[in-house]
Amino acid sequence: MEYTTIGIFDFIKNLEKLELLNKFNEKLNVEKNKIVFVYSAPKVGSTSIISSLRLYGIDNLHIIHIHDEEMLYALTQIKGITVNEIILYYKYLGKEVYVIDVYREPIERKISAYFEKIGAYHFNNFDEKVNTYKVEKVIHRFNRIMPHIANGDHFMEKFNIPIPSQFDYVNKYLLVESNGIKYIKLRLRDSNIWSQILSDIFGFKIGIVKDYESANKPIKDLYSNFKVNYKIPKNLLDDIMKCKYLNYFLSPSEKQDYHHKWFVNSDNYFVAFTTEQYSLYDELTLENCHLDYIQSNHYMDEGCICKACSLKRETIRNKINNGETITINDKVYHSEAKNELLTNRVKKLNKINSVIPGRGNGRKNFTQEMSNIVNGRR
Repeated sequence: MEYTTIGIFDFIKNLEKLELLNKFNEKLNVEKNKIVFVYSAPKVGSTSIISSLRLYGIDNLHIIHIHDEEMLYALTQIKGITVNEIILYYKYLGKEVYVIDVYREPIERKISAYFEKIGAYHFNNFDEKVNTYKVEKVIHRFNRIMPHIANGDHFMEKFNIPIPSQFDYVNKYLLVESNGIKYIKLRLRDSNIWSQILSDIFGFKIGIVKDYESANKPIKDLYSNFKVNYKIPKNLLDDIMKCKYLNYFLSPSEKQDYHHKWFVNSDNYFVAFTTEQYSLYDELTLENCHLDYIQSNHYMDEGCICKACSLKRETIRNKINNGETITINDKVYHSEAKNELLTNRVKKLNKINSVIPGRGNGRKNFTQEMSNIVNGRR
């Protein structure tokens, strides 16, 4: 197949760059024609989208979750390419490419980002220990740094695409096609209709699951206490209301409601860190941090396509489709799905062997069945 490398694809003419992109592609082993990049800032609800797309679309979509080039290197150990170059590279290869980003209101996003690394980063301690701290201490630290954390918007600043003059407050999402790539902007506040939006865009049913919430982490008690007791200083709220992203993604009435929601939970004036003070805070915090910050079990669905994971995925989809509550045990992790399938098959075989007379070769059948499961043939 021949491709042209003009205009937007000129970067691929660089042979060294093309070699890095090919290396990236080899690591990901992308075979499907449709590729979805969930390319967003952290703590906006992106893991929920990833797990939902995997649960419902893993047979049709290759799904990649990325926040920035730092995360890209952590995943692939490849330097010298940008996320945007990778997105364009797959379009250059003739793939159908989608990019999804999510907007989350600033105060909630800042709180979530703060608690994401509150132990290892902000207090240099284990989350279980920080969970016992007095909430007043944690609130004071948050107010000091609040203006400087969880800022920016990928859709407006990272994608390099034309931005509509106004957000679509009726349909509650944006779909901008640029260079043959479909860029989708959602809002976390509309997550109750994400299923309808994404199902319409991709052409098949996609149910949405909540995923990776702070309420399920070791820090959950402090997090709940914080949300009950936190009152934002009035001057910090005034600054928030000037945010250009807030003023773009929220309609006038939504902004009014948002301001009212927090104004009734506001407090006295507070002096936060200056930019210089925060830079020093960040430098010292990183130097003092001795704990590895590793996110384990980040997604509800890890994306494995083996028989055991596919069966588990089907079970969870049925629960979602039937309106049943999804619990922390409803997840698609390969090791757990395989063990669950083994256990169920053992029960089934034991039941068969116990009710059928003359099942003399039952042990042989049992051993063969276990071998089939372990080796992915069942």
